[in-house]
Amino acid sequence: MAVKLDVVWRRVEKGSPTYVFEVQVGGDLYHAIGKLKHAHDLWNSNIFLITTKNDVAKARELLSGTFHEIERKIRVIEIEKINELFKLKKAYKDFEEQLGIP
Repeated sequence: MAVKLDVVWRRVEKGSPTYVFEVQVGGDLYHAIGKLKHAHDLWNSNIFLITTKNDVAKARELLSGTFHEIERKIRVIEIEKINELFKLKKAYKDFEEQLGIP
């Protein structure tokens, strides 16, 4: 059974996913966490759930119950923090270009 994941990073093109991300900004957290658990079980991937600030508590509740096996393995990140990271990385890259650093 193939599982569709939002984002995977592989160290080598044909290898198992090293990092797996599910972006859940509405909808079914249960299935999103389930896909991440599956990825961890199959490939021992580093797993990340990106969700809204409002859904973090709901995700933590699922991780302390149904998905307790991956509670210490998963990183739950608020989408607002991802947006902040993107802005900071872009500013850093723009600054390097301004200085002529490739």
